[in-house]
Amino acid sequence: MPATAKKSKWGRRWWWIPQLLALPLTGLAWLGMATDVSLLAPLSLLLPYLVLYHVVWSMMATAHLHPSALLGALILATFWTPMGSWMQVRAPRAASQSATSLRVASWNVHHWRNRTWTDDSATVREMAEFAREALAVDVLALQDVRRGTEADRHIGRELPHRVEAYDLCLYSRYPIVQWDRVDYPGDSGRIGFIWADVALPWGDTLRVVNAHLVSTDVDLREAQSEQAKAGWWQSAKLLLRRMVRRAEPRSIQVEALASWWAESPRAVVVLGDFNDGPTSSSHRRLLELGADTFVQSGAGWGSTYRGLKVVPLRIDWIWTSGDWKALEHRVVKQRWSDHNPVVAVIASN
Repeated sequence: MPATAKKSKWGRRWWWIPQLLALPLTGLAWLGMATDVSLLAPLSLLLPYLVLYHVVWSMMATAHLHPSALLGALILATFWTPMGSWMQVRAPRAASQSATSLRVASWNVHHWRNRTWTDDSATVREMAEFAREALAVDVLALQDVRRGTEADRHIGRELPHRVEAYDLCLYSRYPIVQWDRVDYPGDSGRIGFIWADVALPWGDTLRVVNAHLVSTDVDLREAQSEQAKAGWWQSAKLLLRRMVRRAEPRSIQVEALASWWAESPRAVVVLGDFNDGPTSSSHRRLLELGADTFVQSGAGWGSTYRGLKVVPLRIDWIWTSGDWKALEHRVVKQRWSDHNPVVAVIASN
């Protein structure tokens, strides 16, 4: 066989190699989303990037009319739903407030402190005024709340009804007719979620949940500090070990929330900081019970966590169920907390 023919044959086979090499890792990332195996949980965060990798190679293969392009197309079709929870390619939707719509928001307020932990009293006042005026919502779910600050007084001017437990606080413009706290299993009553039935002015009662799941302990500044001390390889191993260690208790917490949600006698809206990505097993479990407002009406990345500036990370979610649908979903930028608040306009059909 002539050398040119061998070279041409090898060149066409080469197009399969980059995708086939990444395929096992893509499969493990899918298992991290589809199962509750803690060891695979960090890989689930890589799933959208691996899918994009396959798509890019397929586009290049298409330009050369190579059949390996079909592999990327098949992978994209397979993971279309989780990719939609990671990114929405459409213009942002803006919904006008109607007589039967509700504006809700979730915000991890970082203990009412800015990221440098300075100017405490001024920060509390500025953040509380931002929550009251800039968010301008009917129901506000806050996580990482520090008690004994003047935030209650500022927010209470617009949202007079309030319940709190753990590090959570739930404010409402409308009366709260009943509420309770639910402890997560094995946490000795220290961590859980709260729920409240809100009596709406048009006669409906909506059950609202505020949740905060265990953190992954991922922080860019801490990672950089560890890397400077121990080197990038040791730092990466420590980071991966923390993520794996936190995945199991978070899975238990999600299952406790989902089990409670499944037994609720009325429609539920769930807000909170879930400390997990939209391609995680946590998101997959809650998707069995409700609809993500970002998928319904969001646009772009929807990133909420500010600790990783380069990588978009959407870990703060709002869920609707029953007849409640999202008309608008947006992330509001601010300069204090390491989380940006999420605002959604929802309405009942």
